[in-house]
Amino acid sequence: MENTTAMTSLRALCIAAGLLVLAHPLAFAQKWEVGAGGGGSFYNAKTISSPQGSVDASFKPGFAASGWFGQIGDRTGGELRYTFFKNDMELKGPGGAFSMSGRAQAIHYDVLIYTNSRQAKTRGFFLVGGGMKQFSGTGEDLAFQPTGHIAVLTRTSQWKPLLTTGAGVRMALSKNTHLRAEVRGYFTQAPNEVITPVSTGEFKGWFFDIVPMISLTYVWE
Repeated sequence: MENTTAMTSLRALCIAAGLLVLAHPLAFAQKWEVGAGGGGSFYNAKTISSPQGSVDASFKPGFAASGWFGQIGDRTGGELRYTFFKNDMELKGPGGAFSMSGRAQAIHYDVLIYTNSRQAKTRGFFLVGGGMKQFSGTGEDLAFQPTGHIAVLTRTSQWKPLLTTGAGVRMALSKNTHLRAEVRGYFTQAPNEVITPVSTGEFKGWFFDIVPMISLTYVWE
């Protein structure tokens, strides 16, 4: 059921992004761009509490890679983006620590608001958007885990709604090549099927992933 819901949400996101591109008020006076970049991926940690005790649930520091297709207007723009994340998962508590390799992927549409006109060679911007993010445990799913009386890491996948925000700056290296430096925030509810509380354990709240990123883009009219 969850996979069906996730795929429906992804299709709706793609359709909505396409409509936003077509309906953009600057659709006939804009530049287009395609780009790719990478950087770090740094999550906050959460606590899973139960009558048996508590453990810290976290994603270890890792990396992110992203590619997108978008439009650049005078003061606004938009981009449909795919981002891949590689972060191992860890549970740490009184019984010890247990880690499992993990990854995530996201598809999202972001609206960019520029601080100056597109004639400038250097432009600051803010962004906000949303989409869906899939968390996946990819390591060995052991029957015994040191924190297994409170929570376990699982070899499974789970989709979660995603909010994005951030800020950055872009610099024109040439007529068609731009350099972008930005810091992005990816916000989701805790993936409680990938990191699973046991019995009466409780795992909720927001995970945020801070992603500093450097990118190169190709721009045309």
